[in-house]
Amino acid sequence: MTERRVSDLKQGIKKIQLDGLFGHLCSSTGMYSRETFQSLYSCITRMVRDYRMPGFVMTRTLDDEAFETMAHALDDIPELPLFRFNQPDLFPVDSGICDQTGFLMVLTNRLCATLYWSAATHATYRMYEGGWTFHPGDTRTLAGHLITHLQTPELETLLKETPVDRRYDDKLNMLITSLVHGLENRNRELTVALDQVQILNKRNVDTERLAAIGQLSSVIAHEIRNPLGLIDLYAKLTEDHLGQLNLTADSDKKALLLKNLSLIRQATGSLEGILSELTNYSRPLQLNTQPVELYQLVRDICDFYQPSYQEQKITLIGPENGPSEWLILDADKLRQAMLNLLKNALEASKPGMQVNVQVETNPLDSQLWVKVSDQGIGITPQNSQKLFTPYFSTKGSGTGLGLAHSRKILQAHGGSVELLSSIPGQGSVFAIILPKTNQEPVS
Repeated sequence: MTERRVSDLKQGIKKIQLDGLFGHLCSSTGMYSRETFQSLYSCITRMVRDYRMPGFVMTRTLDDEAFETMAHALDDIPELPLFRFNQPDLFPVDSGICDQTGFLMVLTNRLCATLYWSAATHATYRMYEGGWTFHPGDTRTLAGHLITHLQTPELETLLKETPVDRRYDDKLNMLITSLVHGLENRNRELTVALDQVQILNKRNVDTERLAAIGQLSSVIAHEIRNPLGLIDLYAKLTEDHLGQLNLTADSDKKALLLKNLSLIRQATGSLEGILSELTNYSRPLQLNTQPVELYQLVRDICDFYQPSYQEQKITLIGPENGPSEWLILDADKLRQAMLNLLKNALEASKPGMQVNVQVETNPLDSQLWVKVSDQGIGITPQNSQKLFTPYFSTKGSGTGLGLAHSRKILQAHGGSVELLSSIPGQGSVFAIILPKTNQEPVS
C-alpha cells in the first residue's frame, strides 16, 4: 500500500469498535490452528495471484512473519490493489477485537474470502480462535462495514465496481471446505499425538528419576540401618544397666543420663522412620483390598490420632454419622494416607485451633470425599504447586514424601489427594477422593 493511501486512510479514520463485526460469520467460526489459517491464506493468495482476478484485498497480518510473507505475494498486482491495516493508530481503541485480530478479505469477481483469527493462544491444543467464510455476500458485507467506518472513497469505489460471479461459489466452497477439514483433522491428530508423546516422555523421565533416587535411597537406608540399630541397641543396654545401679548420691546425674539415653533412642527411632519412608516410597505399591465401611474407618483413624491432638491442645472433630459407604480398598494403606493429612494439619495448627474431618458424598456423583480442614498457617500459591512433588517440603525437617506417598496410595485405588483451597494465615482444605465401589461384605 502506497504512502499516499496510508495518509489518506489515516485522515479519514474515526475511533471505531470492531466487536461483533464478524458476528454474522458465526456459522463458520470455531477453534482453528494457526497452521490452518496459514495454509488457507497461502492457498487464497496463490489463486488470486495466478489468475489475476480483478478486485481488491484488505489484510491485517499483525506483523506476523509468515502471514506478512504471503501478503507480499500480492504486492504490485495492478488488477488487485492491496490495502494493509497494520498501523497501530489505524484502530485507536482501548480494548476489543480490533487490537488482537488479524484478517484477510479478498473480493474479486470469481473469488471472495474472509479469514480472521485471534493472536491469543488457548490451552486446548494451542489452537487459535477464528473463523472463515467463502460466501461472497459475507465477504462483501464485512468489507462494506470496514470501508464505511474508514470513510475511504477509493475503497468504496472498488467495492461498487467489483462484480461477483456466483457460478464459482459452490465449487470453491466445496474445495476449501474439504481442504480445511483435511488440514484440521490432520493437525488435531498430530497435536494430540505430540501432546501424548510429551506426556509419556515426561512420565518416563520422572519414572527413571524416581527409580534412580529410590534405588539410591534403598542403598543408603540399608547402609545406615546397621550402625543405627547398633546405636539404639547399646543405648538401650546402657539405659538398662544404668537403671540397675544404685547411685543414691548421684541421683540427679543418673536421671540426666537416663534422659539423654532416652533422647538418643528417640532420635534413632525418628531416623528409622525416615528411612522406612524413603524405602517404602521407592518400592512398588501392592494393595491388599477388602470391603471397608468408610465412615467407620475414618472415625477409627481420628480416634487413633486424637491423643496427639489433645497433647497439643488442638481440637480434632471427626465425621458425623452418615449412610454406610462400603468400598473395596486397602484399609492400612488408606490409614497411612489419611494420617499424613492429619499430621500435616496438626503441625500447621496452634493451640486452641480446630481440625475438621468430613465425609461427603453425592448420590449423582461417582466419588466420595474425605475432607481435612484446618485453621493453620496455610500454604502460599508458589508452594501449593509443588506440594505433591517427591522430596519437596516446607518444613525444616522431613523427607517431603508424605503427600507424594499419599497420592501414590490413592492413585493405586483409582482416586487422588488434592489441595482444595488454602489461604496463608487462615488454613487449608485437603481432600482424599475415592471412587465409589458400593460392595458390602458377604454375610
